Amino acid sequence: MEKGYAAELPPKILIVDDHPAARTTLRELLDWHSFQFQVCGDAQNGKEAIEKVIELKPDIVLLDINMPVMNGIAAATEIRRIAPSTKIVFLTIHDGPVFKAGMKLWGHGFVPKSAAGTDLIPTLQRVAGITANEMTIECPHCKVRQNIHVSVRPGFAKKERQYISCINCHSEFDVKVPDKMGPFIA
Repeated sequence: MEKGYAAELPPKILIVDDHPAARTTLRELLDWHSFQFQVCGDAQNGKEAIEKVIELKPDIVLLDINMPVMNGIAAATEIRRIAPSTKIVFLTIHDGPVFKAGMKLWGHGFVPKSAAGTDLIPTLQRVAGITANEMTIECPHCKVRQNIHVSVRPGFAKKERQYISCINCHSEFDVKVPDKMGPFIA
């Protein structure tokens, strides 16, 4: 095996939800992003999730909270104990700010199921260290300044330039992208 090869593999994700349809939908969504993420397995409750974490050694656990046998909070506590480097992203129906703030004790990210279509991939990118910092650019045509997020994953060949479409005049231009950027922190 070539040195550094393991760093180039996409982060492994374990999906944990008690509803089979939810697990299937999440797997299909993540399969669309297979260049960024690899689903290594799934579990239907917290107890099974702990067993799969030991067996599969995922980088990220996508974890529902309300489940039979063992809920997501109890599972997260145990996962943090047995696999401290494994990141936990809660995906749940709970959406209140107090609830979200409370989840920071156990998880590295939080996505309400109602916003999974728009928020899940960016949250997983952030947790995996894929989404880089925001940078401000200026359109060379209309001079409007705009913020962009640059995706740079450690271990992958990095593009030095990225093509952008201006939000104001819709002209296309390229931007020099730094080859090293820290992970975006929400």
